[in-house]
Amino acid sequence: MAKSICLFNHKGGVSKTTTAFNLGWILAEKGKKVIIVDLDSQCNLTGLVLGYDAIDENTMDVFYNSRDNLTMKTIVEDLISGLPPELSHRNDTSKIHKTKHNKLQLLPGHIDIAELDSQISVSLKIASGIPATKNIPGNLPALLQKIAKRENADYMLYDLSPNVGGLNEVALMSSDFFIVPTSPDYFCLQAIGSLSKNIVKWHKEIKRFKEDNGFDNNDYSIANKPKFLGAIQQRYRPRNDKPATSFQQWIDKIREAINNKLVPALDSIDCVIEREKVEKALAGSEFAPYDLAHISDFNSLIAISQQLSKPIFSLSDDEIKNTGRVFGHAELTMTGSRDNFLKAFEALGDRVIALTR
Repeated sequence: MAKSICLFNHKGGVSKTTTAFNLGWILAEKGKKVIIVDLDSQCNLTGLVLGYDAIDENTMDVFYNSRDNLTMKTIVEDLISGLPPELSHRNDTSKIHKTKHNKLQLLPGHIDIAELDSQISVSLKIASGIPATKNIPGNLPALLQKIAKRENADYMLYDLSPNVGGLNEVALMSSDFFIVPTSPDYFCLQAIGSLSKNIVKWHKEIKRFKEDNGFDNNDYSIANKPKFLGAIQQRYRPRNDKPATSFQQWIDKIREAINNKLVPALDSIDCVIEREKVEKALAGSEFAPYDLAHISDFNSLIAISQQLSKPIFSLSDDEIKNTGRVFGHAELTMTGSRDNFLKAFEALGDRVIALTR
């Protein structure tokens, strides 16, 4: 059975989408069959995978209207029209988009996800009074779970939008695990406190929703018990392979807020992985709970990565040299950075696999 992991932080600009793509790729490199799901109406993950094709409107119209492609467009249309959470006649033989890694697939997003978000938000509040709406919140998670089963996936990674809407609520609370990407700044520190309150609030809302509507059973698609695996501290400038002092100060403050605010709040609702298990997964590293990885700023390598629709750590020497048009010291610096990113993401992939066993 596939394990679902949400990448979520309601603060934007924390490299959430890039992390979802990179983590999916490294898990695929380790032999896992992975589906990355774009649940953000901005569709940045879809654009990252499709590359320049995603810029051309005519190309994308053909892509979304093809019966051969399973996308969030037709899924949202079916769910909004009231169809049950099944693969409809136009989706049951449709294929999920292949990426450049043979074990990594993309369920492409679509702007219409915003409409489903609104519908779910309303349904969570009125379902007890208007029973006809009670199935809406659980339909998307149920369908995603059916897709994972059909594809025989090991992992599904959900890339969520930076907001606290109903779709994010049901996606997070229906997932098995979640990771919080962070950036070293005041606004992300502030977001940790907000996450502590919002996730507890979501848990109470879903619990009440399930009880009021007769869904308080083990097989309901929104289990309401996602386990927090940890945070990925990233987007900092390194110095001697470590975060520069100014960034390290924010990293320390965010780690402190996670351990003193977020983890206790999540522990109160049984939504955090056991500390002993995290310590075991981090053994031999320089990290302490609940840090999963430190990923420095991608700098100019990100442009090459986006152009080739591949993670930075999978770029070859020739791709860096020819696509980036660099040579000499600049080339050596870029390949060295690539190698450091590979080590960081390989370690992250190992930790995620260990924590989700």
